[in-house]
Amino acid sequence: MTGANEVTAARGKTSRFPLGTWERSLLLLLLFLTVGLIAGVPGFYPGFAGFLALSENFLPFGLVALGLTTVILTGGIDLSVGATAGLSAIVMAELWSGLHISIWLAALVGVIAGGLLGLVNGLIITRLRTEPLIATLATSFIYGSIATALAGDTPPSGFPDSFNRLGTGAFGDIVPFQILLFAVAALLFSLLISRSIFGRKIIMIGYNVEAARYSGIRVDRIVTSAYVISGVMAGLAGIVLAAYYSAVRPDMGDLLLLSTITIVVLGGVSIFGGDGTISGVVIAVLLLGVLRQGMLIAGFSDMVTTMLTGAILLAAIAIKNVFAGRGGFLPMLLARFRPGTVSSN
Repeated sequence: MTGANEVTAARGKTSRFPLGTWERSLLLLLLFLTVGLIAGVPGFYPGFAGFLALSENFLPFGLVALGLTTVILTGGIDLSVGATAGLSAIVMAELWSGLHISIWLAALVGVIAGGLLGLVNGLIITRLRTEPLIATLATSFIYGSIATALAGDTPPSGFPDSFNRLGTGAFGDIVPFQILLFAVAALLFSLLISRSIFGRKIIMIGYNVEAARYSGIRVDRIVTSAYVISGVMAGLAGIVLAAYYSAVRPDMGDLLLLSTITIVVLGGVSIFGGDGTISGVVIAVLLLGVLRQGMLIAGFSDMVTTMLTGAILLAAIAIKNVFAGRGGFLPMLLARFRPGTVSSN
């Protein structure tokens, strides 16, 4: 019965604030930020269609963040997502240019390759009992080196226009295909995490892995599956980036890692696992994406936006820890001034 109670507690922990305090705060911040940028940054709002088109610059980060969320909810981490995205895109491009395979079939193989790379991560972690941080750091170097070797001096480019529309096209010349792809992925992940048995098992493992084992959950299989999902989404992001640029590079996924971890944490997912919602992650994708695009349009460099991303990551962790009571400061402060509390002094 202990395991069942733990599962119930974990589910309550995950759904405690569905679009509640943290998510509502992010929504309000996103609204104020968007209005402020529209009013204060010339060119940030070039019409409705142009405004939506800005999302093409950051939605690949959102795809990776959705997959990474499943891993972090188990209490793990995947530092190889950037290298996985790059290698998946290179695999697709080499199949298309070298073997003259249909670009769409090559893209499918690229996404599958991402899943296989995630499978390798999961097996290293579960079978060799290696810490996720060390395992995925090592495989990120390995995958990146393989991508560099496959790409050679002149990586393929100039993909067919029909494929490039995945990255730059729009439905009805208004809604980018990237938005539609991300919306479908976000809906599927929301159902996966909050409505499926698999999602409840992921939450349970992150909340208390020993209780999960005691409950009969096959922890290694679920954890491995989470890394496969992360690899698939990283591979998909690499394909979308290839379509956006109509070119590939081994290092094209390097910017994904810091931003996606920031998105997941900013979205309210606990870095300790077992707590978080997909809705929060989706809002964080839009918030960080709008902020980054606004700063770039305002004339700030990539270095400044990267520094700000790191600062947001630290701030999000600190704020979440304080309000969750991990740091103990806020609960202690509230307890000290709660009516009826007698000071020790």
